[in-house]
Amino acid sequence: MSRPVVHLLLPLKMDGLIAASKISQKPAHAALKKLNVSTYTYTAKAGYKSSDAFAVSFTGKGPSGSGTSVITMNATVQ
Repeated sequence: MSRPVVHLLLPLKMDGLIAASKISQKPAHAALKKLNVSTYTYTAKAGYKSSDAFAVSFTGKGPSGSGTSVITMNATVQ
């Protein structure tokens, strides 16, 4: 059985730079692989069809300061 692969492109519009990112919560039913600072690949376990969640933290600098934000993704694998 083929495994669903989802490429997550996070087109964040901001006046600044995303300097780093990391997985802050792994998905329970998939592999999450970092391709570059803003792109991750989510590959569900074979035969899995239901909901899953994970979180990625991004660190960057903008015109008025710098900091880290965490984005949580809720996915439904069909």
